[in-house]
Amino acid sequence: MAAPADWQFAIDIHPEGWRFPAGRSWIAGWLHSPSGRAAADVRAWIDDHPFLGLCGLPRPEIERGFPGGEGPPHAGFSFLLAPHRGARRLRIEVCDESGAWEQLDARDIAVAPDAEPLPAEPPLGHAVGDLLVALLRARQAGPGVPWPRLADAVLAAHRAVPLDTLPNPPFAGALEEPTATGRVKYGRLTVTGWLAHRERTITGLTAFADPRQAVPLLHGQPRRDVGGLFAGLRDPERSAFTGQVDVPAGLPLPASLRLFAELDDGRRELVFNRRFHPRDVAGAAAPLPPFAAQTFLRAATALHFAARRHRLPPGPWGDRIAGLRTAWEAYRAEAPVARTAPAVARPTPPAASRPLKVVLVTHNLNLEGAPLFAFEFARHLAGLPGWQARIASPQDGPLRANCERAGLAVDLVDARPLVGTPSPADFDRAVAALPVPPDWAGADLIVANTLQAFWAVPLARRLGKPSLLYVHESAPVRRFFGPLLAPALIPRAEAALGEADRVAFIAAATRAVHARHERRGNFRLLPSWIDTAAIGRFAAAHDRADLRRRHGVAAGALVFVNVGSVCERKGQHVFVRAAALLERELAAAGGKLPPREYLMVGARPGAYLDSLRQEIALRRLDGVRLVDETPDAYDFYQLGDIAVCSSFEESFPRVLMEAAGFGRPIVSTQVNGVSELVGPDDAWLVPPGDAAALARGLRAALDARLAGDDLRARRAARIVAERFSAERVLPLHAALAAEAAAQP
Repeated sequence: MAAPADWQFAIDIHPEGWRFPAGRSWIAGWLHSPSGRAAADVRAWIDDHPFLGLCGLPRPEIERGFPGGEGPPHAGFSFLLAPHRGARRLRIEVCDESGAWEQLDARDIAVAPDAEPLPAEPPLGHAVGDLLVALLRARQAGPGVPWPRLADAVLAAHRAVPLDTLPNPPFAGALEEPTATGRVKYGRLTVTGWLAHRERTITGLTAFADPRQAVPLLHGQPRRDVGGLFAGLRDPERSAFTGQVDVPAGLPLPASLRLFAELDDGRRELVFNRRFHPRDVAGAAAPLPPFAAQTFLRAATALHFAARRHRLPPGPWGDRIAGLRTAWEAYRAEAPVARTAPAVARPTPPAASRPLKVVLVTHNLNLEGAPLFAFEFARHLAGLPGWQARIASPQDGPLRANCERAGLAVDLVDARPLVGTPSPADFDRAVAALPVPPDWAGADLIVANTLQAFWAVPLARRLGKPSLLYVHESAPVRRFFGPLLAPALIPRAEAALGEADRVAFIAAATRAVHARHERRGNFRLLPSWIDTAAIGRFAAAHDRADLRRRHGVAAGALVFVNVGSVCERKGQHVFVRAAALLERELAAAGGKLPPREYLMVGARPGAYLDSLRQEIALRRLDGVRLVDETPDAYDFYQLGDIAVCSSFEESFPRVLMEAAGFGRPIVSTQVNGVSELVGPDDAWLVPPGDAAALARGLRAALDARLAGDDLRARRAARIVAERFSAERVLPLHAALAAEAAAQP
């Protein structure tokens, strides 16, 4: 049978005459897309029963004949199949990165009469819950696809028998993360385990989930328990590995993680293949349809009839009801609410209102967006005639010095007894017992800044004070707190959004995420601000050349600056890969350009920072540099040429307002509230997690810079100055505080 026009393939290993003996047989081959598509997975159907194979295996002898030669996406695939007695038909399919399956080959087969009979399929039972959520997500991704077809696809993914692999001697090892469920944070999967060899030294370990992207893992870390359990291995005490692998949206499920080991004799071997279901514990998951009982009912009906078509045993009623309930709760918790967000609130500035005493509770005192928001807000309130403001936090940090210089009192409140409780009853008792500073007794308003400070809302109720909650987080409460709170406590965090007298959002996109928690019309929408006057004074007083000398930046370099805490959410790993792609493109194009430097300002110790340093070293990116967290972030806007935001999630990013205030052109991921700040005429906007798209944005901004085109930068600067200056916006937030304090 001919392959689809977009794929070339061959099957070069199979039973002779396609007559299968009893037991298992290998099928292997290669495939290639002349148009540049990448094979993300392969699947075989024996009659009506699906089996997953291995995909993306190196076939250098084949790949050398393709444009571009060897390298990912690799061409090889294989299956280990045991057709059941009486099986008659074999089909082979390929799936590209978008999740679209296509048939490659179909043929009649014969199976030995002594083969095993077809095994019974397990009942659906509790799995109904996960299947329904998957079906709802599929509906949102393909709203024009009929429900029965979507349900068939979801069941096919559920039923497919995986082919996992473990190291064969002389290798030994274990893949400890991911398990059958992989924890994904902002598009990245944590990978851990250990691997050793009896005869050779392992010189490298590479992982794939994205078929195009080989990710080096950090191998050779200490592992003390291996040597005592496995004798004869080389250097078992340094056999551990760790790393983070990109998991792009749209991969077929269950996703396939492949690990390849490079040995000191030049060989490269597949050591692990692990099938897993991604679970987003941070960052945006695939979206659900707007919440509606009718949509849920249609999904449940489609799944029910699809299971009947495929003769799948449903399982006990109790298990199915539990699964339905789980799916309903997940849908209700994360689906957007079909309601229109209000226009930006315009409270009356508090010139005539009575002076207030305000306590602002923020989650830490680091030099980052949300705590700086609280500091500047408190400083503004304290400057109003007769008003008083103080800052409270469960964690100390460098921002405390700023507060004290501004004359703001700082209270450190130990919130661990609250957020560490296992149950709502324990939480309520901890709130009742929490000691608070005596000055809080005279407060007129408690402001909780960020979801992590939600506990200040019930604390305000205990003290008989009105409360104002600022929500900067654009993830649903349940996903945001999943790794932070006991599951039974998450409803308490959700309830805080309904209990607060006012809840303020600085982006409509963030408000929409939390719309279902609004009560009594208590939600408000107000933008954030930036001190444009202070930026102007700084720029006038600091010479770019002097700042470059101070920070070791070449005088004539073109400098890309990425300011923000170095963490998964900020996506600096995507920035590193985009820099590598851009440098490769510029080298291939030739010509003379000034040297480029790529600065990431905000480095803090941790595994993520270690992985970035490793990737920079392995890619030999001499111009890419990490700069420690600093109170002097303005230095880098002033000395830089192009500002970059690579985040996976941002409500209303301060760094973009600062960059615009300095007149720097902006390249940013288009996430959450970014589009409420700048549009495509004001900045280069790209999808999150897409290194190639970010590299294209960097190249476009670079070309504009070299051509003297500053139109986008001037437009962004004008937007910030006219709409988001502190002088214009802070009085509106003070008015909102007065409105909240006036609630009975």
